[in-house]
Amino acid sequence: MHIRLLLLTIVFSCLGDVFAAGETTYQIPLYGNTYYSRTTESNARFNFGHAKDKSLVLSGDTSITATSYVYFTKGQQPQLAVTAQGKGRVEVTVLASGVSPKVTVLKIAGKKAKAYKIGRITTAVDGYVKVHYRLLDAADKVKMETLVVTGTDKKPVYLHEETNTYFGLRGPSCHLNYGWRKEGKEYDWATISVTVPEESDQEGSYYMALGFSGGYFGFQNNGGDRRNVLFSAWNTEDSDDPNAVAHEHRVQVISHGEGVTARDFGNEGSGKQSFFNAGWQSGKTYQFLLHASRVDATTVDYSAWFYDSVKNQWMYLSTLRRPNTEVLLTGLHSFLENFDPRQGDKTRRAYYHDMWVRATDGKWKPVKMAFLTCDDTGRKGKRLDFSGGVEQGRFYMQNGGYFDRPEEITRELQVERTDSVPPSIVLSQIANIEEGCKTSNLK
Repeated sequence: MHIRLLLLTIVFSCLGDVFAAGETTYQIPLYGNTYYSRTTESNARFNFGHAKDKSLVLSGDTSITATSYVYFTKGQQPQLAVTAQGKGRVEVTVLASGVSPKVTVLKIAGKKAKAYKIGRITTAVDGYVKVHYRLLDAADKVKMETLVVTGTDKKPVYLHEETNTYFGLRGPSCHLNYGWRKEGKEYDWATISVTVPEESDQEGSYYMALGFSGGYFGFQNNGGDRRNVLFSAWNTEDSDDPNAVAHEHRVQVISHGEGVTARDFGNEGSGKQSFFNAGWQSGKTYQFLLHASRVDATTVDYSAWFYDSVKNQWMYLSTLRRPNTEVLLTGLHSFLENFDPRQGDKTRRAYYHDMWVRATDGKWKPVKMAFLTCDDTGRKGKRLDFSGGVEQGRFYMQNGGYFDRPEEITRELQVERTDSVPPSIVLSQIANIEEGCKTSNLK
């Protein structure tokens, strides 16, 4: 703590040499706002948001760059500097939409941290400014702590020190909460299609298609050749440890499909999950189908199927029995998240479309309305790189990658639906697939 205070004292004493007195100064920590271009053993904890030494270190490899992101509104003229110590030349490139790149070479020299001036830029649009750092000689070593900003009349947006860095690096998650006129009915079937564009297929992404009040169902890019379809339901007792949950509150696996793994999960609540590597492809459209069936007054079975449009067949995941549950399908929603903090500087997008729900009286209804929300990272303005809307009759969500967007976005969304014919799903055949997988041994 004393070392930290000493460093700040040294830094503040040097700022007067760089900026005019009396101007508001923002000390933006590089930790939490910066990504290395490649994860190595030495920088892995920094990239994951678990570092003890929160300095950005450039040493030994000139091919590795680091990039910081700060959001400014249109028409700002921020003056930039970076606090650094060590020895070496660092090439700094500042990129802002609509203006020419600004390239500066800083000559870092000194065992004590001080501010080195990068220069002034002008912002032409609302959006993120990117600051790239690259060491010019592999034999040198430079440590940097903060990006210093002054000369703005509106506070920039960045991740503050008190923010959970792990979640901050992951970026904001966004959600579509669907609405339709319930007409006093219960709904037991729901289906939706999801399309992930090729350029938006990022490792660490969960494109969640059909969430409900007791669980969620979608597909993930898990890295390498792992591209899982995942269906989960939460236990009805709040605990991150599935083994600590009383038996009467635990979700049971009634059955699962061939090649599907079904097991406990924890650390984000707890429950049962079922998944398999579907090898799904970006640029293709896949369909998700969810069914709720009441076992008794306080128990509901939830079943999930995935339509593989490449293989042209339905794949059954599982039936998960949830106790202490009285409702069928309520709280239907989709979400888009990044679960790998190393991938938070990459943009992902997915289209959610052709959604239908069926009431217990057998009548299907198209879903045309959704409300866009986000998690704390976006809702509290820690990061603004999330968005959503409607394109070509499809809802979409987008997050990550620090893309440009206005401060205010449309939250209430509606699609024009001309299709009046319910989905051509033979539910009796679907149910037969499930029935053939049932076992007498409840897990």
